[in-house]
Amino acid sequence: MSTLHPHSLHNMIAQDSAAIGELKSLLLRERELLEQRDHSELPAIIERKDQLLETLGLNAKQRASLLKAAGFKASPEQWEIFLGQNAATRDLLESWRTLMAEFAQCKSLNEINGKMIGRSKQTLGQLLNLLRGQVAAPQLYTSAGSTTSSASSHCIAEA
Repeated sequence: MSTLHPHSLHNMIAQDSAAIGELKSLLLRERELLEQRDHSELPAIIERKDQLLETLGLNAKQRASLLKAAGFKASPEQWEIFLGQNAATRDLLESWRTLMAEFAQCKSLNEINGKMIGRSKQTLGQLLNLLRGQVAAPQLYTSAGSTTSSASSHCIAEA
C-alpha cells in the first residue's frame, strides 16, 4: 500500500465511477440513435467512448501493478480482497462493488448495441444485394434434414 495512499485509491475509484457513468449514458444514447437509424452523432459518441475506455484501461493497469507489487494476482476479486485487508481502505469496498455492477451494466448495454449494429449491417447487406439484383437463395431443408441454398431448390419439377 506504500505506492498509493487511500486518498489516491479513492480518487482512482471516483474517476472510474465517473467514466463508467458517462460511458453508460453514451451507450444508452447510442442505442436510441441506432433505434432511430440516426447515425449523425455516432462518430462523436464513438470517439468519446474510446477516450473513456482509455482512461479506464490506464486505471486498470495501475491497479494491476499495485496488486502485483502487493503479491496479489490482477483481478477484480483480488482488488476487493486488497481493499478489505486494510482498515484505511475498507470504506472503498462498497464504491468498488458499485463500480463493478455499473461496469457489468455497460457490458450488457454494449452487447445489445453490438447486436443492433450486426442486424443493421445484415439488413443493409440484403438491401444492397437486392439493388444489385443478387437475391440470395433461401435456406431450405432437404429430405435428409440438412439445409440447402442452391437455386435448384426452387424447382417444382425436373424434366
